[in-house]
Amino acid sequence: MIKKFEYFKNELVLATLIFLEVTLLFLLVSSFISFTPFVIGYINESNVTVITQLTVGNVFPEILNVSIDNDAQEVTLIANDTQIVRCEALIRDWNNDTDINTVIAEFFDSTASSYGSSDDNNEHYTNSSCIINTTFGTWHGISDTNYTALANCTFAVWYYANPGNWNCTIWVNDSSNWNDTNSDDINISELLALGLPDTINYGVVNATSVSEENITNVTNFGNVEIDLRLSGYAISEGDGLAMNCTLGSIKNISIYYEKYNLTSSTAGPLSLSEFEAAYTNLTSSPTLEEFNLNYRQNDTVNDATNSTYWRIYVPVGVAGSCEGNIVFGAVKST
Repeated sequence: MIKKFEYFKNELVLATLIFLEVTLLFLLVSSFISFTPFVIGYINESNVTVITQLTVGNVFPEILNVSIDNDAQEVTLIANDTQIVRCEALIRDWNNDTDINTVIAEFFDSTASSYGSSDDNNEHYTNSSCIINTTFGTWHGISDTNYTALANCTFAVWYYANPGNWNCTIWVNDSSNWNDTNSDDINISELLALGLPDTINYGVVNATSVSEENITNVTNFGNVEIDLRLSGYAISEGDGLAMNCTLGSIKNISIYYEKYNLTSSTAGPLSLSEFEAAYTNLTSSPTLEEFNLNYRQNDTVNDATNSTYWRIYVPVGVAGSCEGNIVFGAVKST
């Protein structure tokens, strides 16, 4: 009987030790493993739904919209100057707008150039330091949030930029070097503009003599090839006079006696007949003359300049100082 009791006692101790070891092992494992509740399917139910979860890390920035000059249809250039063109981009980054670190824009002629090409004032401009505004308030009816920013990219576009369709492409980069692009188009209009000196001064010319040749340079300050439309007057347009003088019995020089050559120079003194043979009469009515002066192509040197050659004959009956007007008009070459 005593032996049976001792055997039972030993078995109980062994069972207790095993239970304690299992309990301790469970406690150790459960400290490293987090358990989720079980989803149980019951009798007569064919589906069990399990919830899936994750946390998104970095996401790509997005350019939601690009606008050139506040959605304008056309850019009008300024003769012999630059015109500011503004490209704006609405950007969203769900990692927060502070994740946006770089915005670069390119503005280029869609026909003559392309995205990634080198800069040239006729066809391609780059802004590598666009301004990023993370507190812009509202833009085009869209309110600012912690995830949106407005990029402002400006370009100083020269007067001789090609006319036609232009594209502004904006590139955005975030702190993980993830990026996006978007673009908008606009038309650059044709610009007809001339540059000339204030006066054509023939100097001192004796009565019944032809003046020395005056060389007057014409500069194309537009962005299309041009011809010239020429006319002259003394007091009012269409008066048939080249100059009005302060003294003399006539006091006027007929428009017939002022002449030009648009292609070649004839140097030295000339007689009236030689003068008439080498030059073309200026008239009171505008006359279209082929000139074929291209717009500027060189960013360093202004190559859009050509010479015109002028002389005037002084008839009997005028004296003193004389003054008149020559009207130069720019016409697109055909």
